[in-house]
Amino acid sequence: MKVYLIGAGAGDPELLTIKGKKAVENSQVIIYAGSLVNPELLNYNSEADIYNSASLSLEEVISIIKKAAAENKNVARIHTGDPSIYGAIKEQIDLLEKNNIDYQVIPGVSSFLAAAAALSAEFTLPEVSQTVILSRQAGRTPVPEKEKLSRLAEHQASMAVFLSVQMIEDVVAELLEGYTPNTPAVVVAKASWPDELIIRGTLADIAHKVKSAGIKKTALIMVGDFLDPEYAKSKLYDKNYAHEYRTAEAEKKAVLVVSFGTSYHETRKKTIKACEERIAEQFPEYDLKRAFTSKMIIRKLKKRDGIIVDSPELALKKLYEEGYQEVVVQPLHIINGSEFHDLVRTLKTFKNNFRKLKWGNALLSKTGDYFDVVEILKAEVKNDQQDQAVVLMGHGSSHAANSDYAALDYVLKERGMENYYVGAVEGYPEIKVVIEQLKKKNYKKIKLAPLMLVAGDHAQNDMAGEDEDSWKNILENEGYEVEIQLKGLGEYEGVQAKYAEKVNSLLVE
Repeated sequence: MKVYLIGAGAGDPELLTIKGKKAVENSQVIIYAGSLVNPELLNYNSEADIYNSASLSLEEVISIIKKAAAENKNVARIHTGDPSIYGAIKEQIDLLEKNNIDYQVIPGVSSFLAAAAALSAEFTLPEVSQTVILSRQAGRTPVPEKEKLSRLAEHQASMAVFLSVQMIEDVVAELLEGYTPNTPAVVVAKASWPDELIIRGTLADIAHKVKSAGIKKTALIMVGDFLDPEYAKSKLYDKNYAHEYRTAEAEKKAVLVVSFGTSYHETRKKTIKACEERIAEQFPEYDLKRAFTSKMIIRKLKKRDGIIVDSPELALKKLYEEGYQEVVVQPLHIINGSEFHDLVRTLKTFKNNFRKLKWGNALLSKTGDYFDVVEILKAEVKNDQQDQAVVLMGHGSSHAANSDYAALDYVLKERGMENYYVGAVEGYPEIKVVIEQLKKKNYKKIKLAPLMLVAGDHAQNDMAGEDEDSWKNILENEGYEVEIQLKGLGEYEGVQAKYAEKVNSLLVE
């Protein structure tokens, strides 16, 4: 004798599994949830003793089962949907075990799956949602505080809300704690039944539509952007995606070199292009691509010179559309400031578009970077005059990474380069702070050099320009003789090698 706890499916009798059908046919007693289970299922075994559990208590159900057990009769206990989802089977199982009655749970097609089928919807769309939440509104059955719909809504995942359509206004109010009012929402009443009804809308209007339709029970509320027609394609049918059963086409690989950019042609060739060429030379199996983060420079180059440079986002979209599977992104930033973190946020949105997507850090990221850069500066920005100081102009940032300039200044001093000073044009330390330090020594001459990738607008104007607020003029007004070394860091072979080294470290991880 055995009790079969069977999931009957959402309503359509053909959704009963083959295993479930066999269990019904092999049982002498059938107990079914008459208010929810399609009575057509009873046609699979019309000779059995049939009980409608809609009006029975749990004790009465168990009493029928115990009587069947005494008579060595199998029992088909038929639940709607899948018995493990709001099926209250655990308390039945506990009593069956207490009475030493053998049982088996047979899964079924839940209404949330039947509803998705009715909508031709997929819960787990790439770049939309990879999580499905099944829950209910608190009613006669309480819901743990951590699982209130308002808390779950914060994830903005695909969600199916059971047993709650009669409280649709309360449901919407809680969901709006996390979802936006224009989030798609659908109510499917009696999914897979002949009289199935679908109400479509958004969280802004779904409650009104449901009430107008008179839906009060046997309905599922579905919400999330998975109901929107816009989505990204999956990897499953991507010809460039390989797995154990399919070989992809020859893998395409690229290194995307990202910088702020510059509209100065000569310095762009000497710095950005030089760094790109060093990387391309060292990694010939990777196609070299370029992107600028400055929209202003991108527009200026296009309008003035007819030169097209993509933004990081557009470059990544093109790489995906062109079938690249591995992309390594190396920024040519000096510090990991706001611009770098904006780039990382963009990169993360493309994480699922490629088999492999990695990105490196700025020039000054690890402790060893500071020591390497100091040695490069010592060789490239020479200073062998006792009465001369070197002032390096960095860009500066409101980001915490601005402290990298202080760290570099510290290492310069620690390595015996006490007459080297670091300042920032748009951050701390400003030129006036640097001058305060210079005045503590008897310097007569100052060599100005950019601590930037390119000797672009900041270097040529803010540092070496003729305006009265340029660093050159400010220092001259303080009585110093000023020498200009107008070379961006990207011109130095040591810096070019550092960026190539960062790419290599990504490839060997």
